Amino acid sequence: MSAERRLPLVTLIVIGANLLAAFGLLLNPELAYDLGFRPDQPRLGAAFTSLVLHANVLHLLGNMVFLAAVGAAVELATGSVRFALVFFFAGLCGVAVHHLVMRGVPNPTPLIGASGCIAGCAAYYSVRYTRLRVPLAPKLAISVAAVTAIWAGLQLVGAFIRIGESGGVSYWAHLGGFAGGILLSLVFRAPDLGQVKLGHEVLERMNARGPAAVVAAANQHLEKHPRDTKALTELADAHGLLGEPEQEAEAILRLMEIVPEAEQPDLVRRLCKIGRATRLPTLRRLQLADKCRQEAPFIAKALLRSVVEGPADDPQRPDAILALAGLERDESPERAGELLGELNAHYPLHPAADLARKRGWLS
Repeated sequence: MSAERRLPLVTLIVIGANLLAAFGLLLNPELAYDLGFRPDQPRLGAAFTSLVLHANVLHLLGNMVFLAAVGAAVELATGSVRFALVFFFAGLCGVAVHHLVMRGVPNPTPLIGASGCIAGCAAYYSVRYTRLRVPLAPKLAISVAAVTAIWAGLQLVGAFIRIGESGGVSYWAHLGGFAGGILLSLVFRAPDLGQVKLGHEVLERMNARGPAAVVAAANQHLEKHPRDTKALTELADAHGLLGEPEQEAEAILRLMEIVPEAEQPDLVRRLCKIGRATRLPTLRRLQLADKCRQEAPFIAKALLRSVVEGPADDPQRPDAILALAGLERDESPERAGELLGELNAHYPLHPAADLARKRGWLS
Protein backbone atom coordinates (compact mmCIF):
# COMPACT_ATOMS: atom_id res chain seq x y z
CA MET A 1 0.00 0.00 0.00
CA SER A 2 1.41 3.41 -0.90
CA ALA A 3 2.31 6.00 1.67
CA GLU A 4 -0.43 8.29 0.38
CA ARG A 5 -3.09 5.74 1.30
CA ARG A 6 -1.78 4.71 4.69
CA LEU A 7 -2.71 6.26 7.99
CA PRO A 8 0.05 7.29 10.42
CA LEU A 9 -1.40 5.02 13.11
CA VAL A 10 1.44 5.33 15.64
CA THR A 11 1.37 9.11 15.35
CA LEU A 12 -2.39 9.15 15.96
CA ILE A 13 -2.04 6.78 18.94
CA VAL A 14 0.70 8.92 20.49
CA ILE A 15 -1.35 12.10 20.00
CA GLY A 16 -4.33 10.38 21.61
CA ALA A 17 -2.18 9.28 24.56
CA ASN A 18 -0.93 12.84 25.05
CA LEU A 19 -4.46 14.22 24.99
CA LEU A 20 -5.66 11.64 27.52
CA ALA A 21 -2.69 12.45 29.75
CA ALA A 22 -3.60 16.14 29.48
CA PHE A 23 -7.08 15.42 30.85
CA GLY A 24 -5.53 13.39 33.64
CA LEU A 25 -3.18 16.22 34.49
CA LEU A 26 -6.10 18.66 34.46
CA LEU A 27 -7.92 16.52 37.02
CA ASN A 28 -4.81 15.87 39.09
CA PRO A 29 -1.95 18.40 38.63
CA GLU A 30 0.22 16.37 41.00
CA LEU A 31 0.70 13.80 38.21
CA ALA A 32 3.41 16.07 36.78
CA TYR A 33 5.46 15.40 39.91
CA ASP A 34 4.47 11.77 40.28
CA LEU A 35 5.00 10.76 36.62
CA GLY A 36 7.45 13.40 35.40
CA PHE A 37 11.16 12.59 35.24
CA ARG A 38 13.22 13.94 38.11
CA PRO A 39 16.97 13.94 37.37
CA ASP A 40 17.77 13.76 41.10
CA GLN A 41 15.52 10.69 41.50
CA PRO A 42 15.67 8.92 38.11
CA ARG A 43 13.15 6.15 37.41
CA LEU A 44 12.82 4.19 34.15
CA GLY A 45 9.03 4.28 34.28
CA ALA A 46 9.06 8.05 34.72
CA ALA A 47 11.35 8.35 31.68
CA PHE A 48 8.50 6.95 29.57
CA THR A 49 5.51 8.57 31.28
CA SER A 50 7.17 12.00 31.14
CA LEU A 51 6.98 11.81 27.35
CA VAL A 52 3.17 12.14 27.33
CA LEU A 53 2.75 14.86 29.97
CA HIS A 54 2.79 18.60 29.24
CA ALA A 55 3.11 21.66 31.42
CA ASN A 56 0.23 23.65 29.93
CA VAL A 57 -2.13 23.97 26.99
CA LEU A 58 0.34 25.91 24.82
CA HIS A 59 3.06 23.37 25.50
CA LEU A 60 0.68 20.55 24.59
CA LEU A 61 -0.72 22.18 21.45
CA GLY A 62 2.70 23.22 20.20
CA ASN A 63 4.07 19.72 20.50
CA MET A 64 0.98 18.08 19.04
CA VAL A 65 0.97 20.36 15.99
CA PHE A 66 4.62 19.54 15.30
CA LEU A 67 4.01 15.87 16.00
CA ALA A 68 1.09 15.77 13.57
CA ALA A 69 3.27 17.35 10.87
CA VAL A 70 6.73 15.88 11.41
CA GLY A 71 5.68 12.60 13.03
CA ALA A 72 3.22 11.73 10.29
CA ALA A 73 5.82 12.59 7.63
CA VAL A 74 8.42 10.33 9.25
CA GLU A 75 5.95 7.49 9.81
CA LEU A 76 4.61 7.53 6.25
CA ALA A 77 8.13 7.73 4.85
CA THR A 78 9.72 5.02 7.00
CA GLY A 79 6.93 2.82 8.34
CA SER A 80 5.17 2.62 11.69
CA VAL A 81 7.64 0.32 13.47
CA ARG A 82 10.66 2.40 12.51
CA PHE A 83 8.85 5.61 13.42
CA ALA A 84 7.99 4.23 16.87
CA LEU A 85 11.65 3.34 17.40
CA VAL A 86 12.77 6.82 16.35
CA PHE A 87 10.13 8.54 18.49
CA PHE A 88 10.76 6.71 21.75
CA PHE A 89 14.52 6.30 21.35
CA ALA A 90 14.87 10.04 20.73
CA GLY A 91 12.65 10.79 23.71
CA LEU A 92 14.73 8.59 26.00
CA CYS A 93 17.93 10.15 24.66
CA GLY A 94 16.49 13.53 25.57
CA VAL A 95 15.67 12.32 29.07
CA ALA A 96 19.17 10.86 29.46
CA VAL A 97 20.91 14.07 28.43
CA HIS A 98 18.63 16.11 30.68
CA HIS A 99 19.52 13.78 33.56
CA LEU A 100 23.26 14.13 32.93
CA VAL A 101 23.10 17.94 32.86
CA MET A 102 20.55 18.53 35.63
CA ARG A 103 21.27 15.78 38.14
CA GLY A 104 23.29 18.11 40.36
CA VAL A 105 20.61 20.81 40.55
CA PRO A 106 18.85 20.77 43.93
CA ASN A 107 15.08 20.12 43.82
CA PRO A 108 14.79 20.29 40.01
CA THR A 109 11.46 20.70 38.27
CA PRO A 110 10.31 17.37 36.79
CA LEU A 111 10.91 17.02 33.07
CA ILE A 112 7.73 16.53 31.06
CA GLY A 113 6.81 16.77 27.39
CA ALA A 114 7.33 15.05 24.05
CA SER A 115 9.68 17.75 22.76
CA GLY A 116 12.70 15.43 22.75
CA CYS A 117 10.75 12.83 20.76
CA ILE A 118 9.64 15.41 18.22
CA ALA A 119 13.14 16.87 17.97
CA GLY A 120 14.39 13.36 17.15
CA CYS A 121 11.75 12.92 14.46
CA ALA A 122 12.64 16.32 12.98
CA ALA A 123 16.33 15.38 12.97
CA TYR A 124 15.62 12.04 11.33
CA TYR A 125 13.45 13.69 8.68
CA SER A 126 15.96 16.47 8.03
CA VAL A 127 18.80 14.00 7.47
CA ARG A 128 16.59 11.99 5.14
CA TYR A 129 15.74 15.09 3.10
CA THR A 130 18.87 17.18 3.64
CA ARG A 131 18.83 18.85 0.22
CA LEU A 132 15.10 19.50 0.09
CA ARG A 133 14.46 23.25 -0.05
CA VAL A 134 11.63 24.83 1.89
CA PRO A 135 10.19 28.31 1.16
CA LEU A 136 10.70 31.10 3.70
CA ALA A 137 9.42 33.91 1.48
CA PRO A 138 8.01 34.25 -2.06
CA LYS A 139 11.53 34.30 -3.58
CA LEU A 140 13.54 32.77 -0.78
CA ALA A 141 14.03 29.10 -0.03
CA ILE A 142 16.66 27.34 2.03
CA SER A 143 17.54 23.69 2.51
CA VAL A 144 16.13 21.54 5.28
CA ALA A 145 19.72 21.15 6.50
CA ALA A 146 19.99 24.92 7.02
CA VAL A 147 16.66 25.10 8.85
CA THR A 148 17.72 22.23 11.10
CA ALA A 149 21.10 23.82 11.81
CA ILE A 150 19.43 27.11 12.78
CA TRP A 151 16.98 25.29 15.06
CA ALA A 152 19.76 23.28 16.74
CA GLY A 153 21.81 26.45 17.22
CA LEU A 154 18.91 28.21 18.90
CA GLN A 155 18.36 25.24 21.19
CA LEU A 156 22.02 25.22 22.14
CA VAL A 157 21.99 28.94 22.89
CA GLY A 158 18.79 28.53 24.90
CA ALA A 159 20.29 25.64 26.83
CA PHE A 160 23.24 27.71 28.06
CA ILE A 161 21.33 30.92 28.62
CA ARG A 162 18.50 29.26 30.58
CA ILE A 163 20.76 26.71 32.29
CA GLY A 164 18.89 23.98 30.51
CA GLU A 165 15.40 24.30 31.96
CA SER A 166 12.24 26.38 31.67
CA GLY A 167 8.95 25.40 33.20
CA GLY A 168 9.69 21.67 33.25
CA VAL A 169 10.88 21.67 29.61
CA SER A 170 14.59 21.25 28.94
CA TYR A 171 16.54 22.52 25.96
CA TRP A 172 19.01 19.75 26.73
CA ALA A 173 16.21 17.23 26.26
CA HIS A 174 15.57 18.77 22.83
CA LEU A 175 19.23 18.44 21.92
CA GLY A 176 19.43 14.91 23.28
CA GLY A 177 16.37 13.88 21.28
CA PHE A 178 17.82 15.58 18.23
CA ALA A 179 21.06 13.62 18.62
CA GLY A 180 19.05 10.40 18.98
CA GLY A 181 17.22 11.11 15.72
CA ILE A 182 20.51 11.80 13.91
CA LEU A 183 21.97 8.53 15.24
CA LEU A 184 19.02 6.43 14.08
CA SER A 185 19.03 8.15 10.70
CA LEU A 186 22.54 6.77 10.20
CA VAL A 187 21.61 3.32 11.52
CA PHE A 188 18.57 3.13 9.20
CA ARG A 189 20.42 4.67 6.24
CA ALA A 190 17.95 7.53 6.10
CA PRO A 191 20.21 9.75 3.94
CA ASP A 192 20.35 7.16 1.13
CA LEU A 193 16.65 6.39 1.32
CA GLY A 194 15.79 10.05 1.44
CA GLN A 195 17.80 10.90 -1.65
CA VAL A 196 16.16 8.04 -3.55
CA LYS A 197 12.74 9.36 -2.49
CA LEU A 198 13.68 12.88 -3.56
CA GLY A 199 14.91 11.56 -6.89
CA HIS A 200 11.55 9.89 -7.45
CA GLU A 201 9.74 13.12 -6.65
CA VAL A 202 11.91 14.97 -9.17
CA LEU A 203 11.12 12.36 -11.82
CA GLU A 204 7.40 12.77 -11.18
CA ARG A 205 7.72 16.53 -11.68
CA MET A 206 9.77 16.05 -14.84
CA ASN A 207 7.01 13.89 -16.34
CA ALA A 208 4.95 17.05 -16.71
CA ARG A 209 7.77 18.68 -18.71
CA GLY A 210 8.19 15.86 -21.20
CA PRO A 211 10.31 12.76 -21.86
CA ALA A 212 13.52 14.69 -22.54
CA ALA A 213 13.38 16.20 -19.04
CA VAL A 214 12.73 12.74 -17.59
CA VAL A 215 15.79 11.34 -19.40
CA ALA A 216 18.02 14.08 -17.99
CA ALA A 217 16.67 13.69 -14.44
CA ALA A 218 16.77 9.89 -14.53
CA ASN A 219 20.37 9.79 -15.77
CA GLN A 220 21.44 12.23 -13.07
CA HIS A 221 19.66 10.17 -10.40
CA LEU A 222 21.10 6.88 -11.68
CA GLU A 223 24.65 8.18 -11.35
CA LYS A 224 24.26 7.86 -7.59
CA HIS A 225 21.62 5.11 -7.51
CA PRO A 226 22.39 2.85 -10.50
CA ARG A 227 20.13 0.02 -9.30
CA ASP A 228 16.99 2.09 -8.76
CA THR A 229 14.32 0.20 -10.69
CA LYS A 230 11.84 3.10 -10.73
CA ALA A 231 14.35 5.45 -12.31
CA LEU A 232 15.38 2.83 -14.87
CA THR A 233 11.74 2.18 -15.75
CA GLU A 234 11.09 5.91 -16.16
CA LEU A 235 14.23 6.16 -18.31
CA ALA A 236 13.14 3.30 -20.58
CA ASP A 237 9.63 4.77 -20.95
CA ALA A 238 11.01 8.21 -21.78
CA HIS A 239 13.36 6.85 -24.44
CA GLY A 240 10.42 4.94 -25.89
CA LEU A 241 8.36 8.11 -26.15
CA LEU A 242 11.30 9.85 -27.82
CA GLY A 243 11.59 7.06 -30.39
CA GLU A 244 15.06 5.96 -29.25
CA PRO A 245 14.96 2.14 -29.30
CA GLU A 246 18.68 1.63 -28.65
CA GLN A 247 18.62 3.73 -25.47
CA GLU A 248 15.32 2.16 -24.44
CA ALA A 249 16.82 -1.30 -24.86
CA GLU A 250 19.85 -0.29 -22.79
CA ALA A 251 17.64 0.75 -19.89
CA ILE A 252 15.59 -2.46 -20.19
CA LEU A 253 18.74 -4.58 -20.11
CA ARG A 254 19.87 -2.80 -16.96
CA LEU A 255 16.49 -3.49 -15.42
CA MET A 256 16.73 -7.19 -16.29
CA GLU A 257 19.89 -7.42 -14.20
CA ILE A 258 17.99 -6.23 -11.12
CA VAL A 259 14.33 -7.27 -11.18
CA PRO A 260 13.06 -10.70 -10.06
CA GLU A 261 12.55 -13.41 -12.66
CA ALA A 262 8.77 -13.05 -12.42
CA GLU A 263 9.01 -9.51 -13.84
CA GLN A 264 11.37 -10.35 -16.69
CA PRO A 265 8.83 -11.61 -19.28
CA ASP A 266 7.34 -8.12 -19.56
CA LEU A 267 10.78 -6.66 -20.15
CA VAL A 268 11.56 -9.31 -22.75
CA ARG A 269 8.28 -8.50 -24.46
CA ARG A 270 9.35 -4.87 -24.69
CA LEU A 271 12.69 -5.84 -26.19
CA CYS A 272 10.95 -7.97 -28.79
CA LYS A 273 8.42 -5.24 -29.55
CA ILE A 274 11.12 -2.68 -30.33
CA GLY A 275 13.14 -5.24 -32.29
CA ARG A 276 16.06 -5.34 -29.88
CA ALA A 277 15.90 -8.91 -28.56
CA THR A 278 19.28 -9.50 -30.21
CA ARG A 279 20.83 -7.28 -27.54
CA LEU A 280 20.56 -10.34 -25.29
CA PRO A 281 23.20 -13.08 -25.67
CA THR A 282 21.99 -16.04 -27.72
CA LEU A 283 22.13 -18.52 -24.85
CA ARG A 284 20.20 -16.09 -22.64
CA ARG A 285 17.47 -15.83 -25.28
CA LEU A 286 17.17 -19.61 -25.42
CA GLN A 287 16.92 -19.82 -21.63
CA LEU A 288 14.25 -17.11 -21.48
CA ALA A 289 12.31 -18.75 -24.32
CA ASP A 290 12.26 -22.02 -22.41
CA LYS A 291 10.91 -20.25 -19.31
CA CYS A 292 8.26 -18.35 -21.28
CA ARG A 293 7.01 -21.17 -23.51
CA GLN A 294 4.10 -22.15 -21.24
CA GLU A 295 2.76 -18.80 -20.01
CA ALA A 296 3.86 -16.55 -22.89
CA PRO A 297 4.54 -18.67 -25.99
CA PHE A 298 4.47 -15.60 -28.28
CA ILE A 299 7.45 -14.18 -26.37
CA ALA A 300 9.23 -17.53 -26.61
CA LYS A 301 8.64 -17.59 -30.37
CA ALA A 302 9.94 -14.05 -30.81
CA LEU A 303 13.10 -14.89 -28.89
CA LEU A 304 13.68 -18.09 -30.83
CA ARG A 305 13.03 -16.34 -34.15
CA SER A 306 15.67 -13.76 -33.30
CA VAL A 307 18.18 -16.61 -33.02
CA VAL A 308 16.94 -18.51 -36.08
CA GLU A 309 17.10 -15.38 -38.21
CA GLY A 310 20.59 -14.61 -36.92
CA PRO A 311 23.98 -15.77 -38.20
CA ALA A 312 24.01 -19.27 -39.68
CA ASP A 313 27.21 -20.14 -37.84
CA ASP A 314 25.73 -19.41 -34.41
CA PRO A 315 26.29 -22.64 -32.44
CA GLN A 316 22.90 -22.18 -30.68
CA ARG A 317 20.94 -21.82 -33.91
CA PRO A 318 20.10 -25.55 -34.42
CA ASP A 319 18.67 -25.73 -30.88
CA ALA A 320 16.61 -22.60 -31.56
CA ILE A 321 15.26 -24.12 -34.81
CA LEU A 322 14.20 -27.29 -33.00
CA ALA A 323 12.57 -25.37 -30.12
CA LEU A 324 10.72 -23.04 -32.49
CA ALA A 325 9.51 -25.97 -34.61
CA GLY A 326 8.13 -27.56 -31.45
CA LEU A 327 6.15 -24.41 -30.67
CA GLU A 328 4.88 -24.09 -34.25
CA ARG A 329 3.74 -27.71 -34.68
CA ASP A 330 0.21 -27.15 -33.36
CA GLU A 331 -0.52 -23.67 -34.76
CA SER A 332 1.45 -23.78 -38.01
CA PRO A 333 2.48 -27.30 -39.09
CA GLU A 334 3.74 -25.98 -42.43
CA ARG A 335 6.09 -23.53 -40.75
CA ALA A 336 7.24 -26.28 -38.37
CA GLY A 337 7.94 -28.53 -41.36
CA GLU A 338 10.02 -25.81 -43.03
CA LEU A 339 12.07 -25.36 -39.87
CA LEU A 340 12.66 -29.09 -39.49
CA GLY A 341 13.65 -29.31 -43.14
CA GLU A 342 16.21 -26.55 -42.62
CA LEU A 343 17.51 -28.32 -39.54
CA ASN A 344 17.94 -31.58 -41.48
CA ALA A 345 19.50 -29.87 -44.50
CA HIS A 346 22.02 -27.64 -42.73
CA TYR A 347 22.69 -29.45 -39.45
CA PRO A 348 22.06 -33.18 -40.15
CA LEU A 349 24.67 -34.36 -37.62
CA HIS A 350 23.79 -31.91 -34.88
CA PRO A 351 22.31 -33.34 -31.64
CA ALA A 352 19.21 -31.18 -32.27
CA ALA A 353 18.56 -33.08 -35.52
CA ASP A 354 19.09 -36.41 -33.76
CA LEU A 355 16.56 -35.38 -31.10
CA ALA A 356 14.04 -34.42 -33.81
CA ARG A 357 14.43 -37.90 -35.35
CA LYS A 358 13.96 -39.58 -31.97
CA ARG A 359 10.74 -37.64 -31.53
CA GLY A 360 9.57 -38.77 -34.95
CA TRP A 361 9.61 -35.27 -36.38
CA LEU A 362 12.22 -36.21 -39.01
CA SER A 363 12.50 -39.39 -40.99
